[in-house]
Amino acid sequence: MSDKLFIGIDVAKDWIDIAFLGRPGAVRVTQTEAAIAAWLAGLDPTEVGLVAFEPTGGYERQLAECLRQRGVAFARVHPNEITAFRTRRGVKAKTDALDARLLAEFAAMELAGRGLRPLLEADDELRELTTRRRQVIATLHAERCRAALVRSPTVAASIEAAVALLVKDLATLDAAIAARIAEQAPLARMAALLRSLKGVGPVTVATLLAELPELGQLSGKEIAALVGLAPRQRDSGYRVGRATTGHGRPGVRQVLFNVARAAIRRNQVMRATYERLVTQNHRPGKVALIAVMRRMLVILNAIARDGKPWKGASVTDAAIPA
Repeated sequence: MSDKLFIGIDVAKDWIDIAFLGRPGAVRVTQTEAAIAAWLAGLDPTEVGLVAFEPTGGYERQLAECLRQRGVAFARVHPNEITAFRTRRGVKAKTDALDARLLAEFAAMELAGRGLRPLLEADDELRELTTRRRQVIATLHAERCRAALVRSPTVAASIEAAVALLVKDLATLDAAIAARIAEQAPLARMAALLRSLKGVGPVTVATLLAELPELGQLSGKEIAALVGLAPRQRDSGYRVGRATTGHGRPGVRQVLFNVARAAIRRNQVMRATYERLVTQNHRPGKVALIAVMRRMLVILNAIARDGKPWKGASVTDAAIPA
């Protein structure tokens, strides 16, 4: 792909800065659909190797949609990866134009050479719905914690009203998520397949479909690393550090944590894995639970890859639509 164009784009609220690998300077374009479309009109999609940009709280969605409509290959890059790349390159200065150039270099030197598939995009509406659901759950938990401590009748009534509204909002979101999945046959089939793994429920499935479109496209090690469940060694000389997990997709890790807790009670295979790690290998409970999370993720990845229900599923565990 050495003859292809690699482009980095720094996204802001009101404009985007565009840098081409091997070309000096950067171009600034107003952050409007018309301006982005006009810039893309002068670009041949077949000449583009990859466009890279960071997610910026939603400001990048208009750019992504324009690129998708134009047929230009693109990838959202996690900020942690760019921070690490900046450190390796020894870049200390920071401007919008330099950030765009760094993204172009990252696209050419890192993304283009990976075996991963960074261009997979999830359903935007489903992602928004699941994100909002997580926000409502967090707010609902906070309000209920306040209700347990409050003494003022007026404040208690205010919290009660807020909780009732949040519960209603949560039910509306759950219905919208279920409808969004049901109306798209590929998503509906994948949802049924994933639920064949005992312990996996509709919230977990919706989160995986919305926030982990790479599921089934990567190896078990790659998907675990992407989510942040692959242990990272910290050894140096005679010092042997404790392996840790982290970064990746926190929303996915959160639902996997909850589903692993349920699985070690209801899923015989996962319970056996957990008990073996705790009793025979003498692992702390939390370490064993993370291992169960990782195993369940690898199994879910295999289910999505093969298009077949979990081999331990019974006929009643999942109804797979044709």
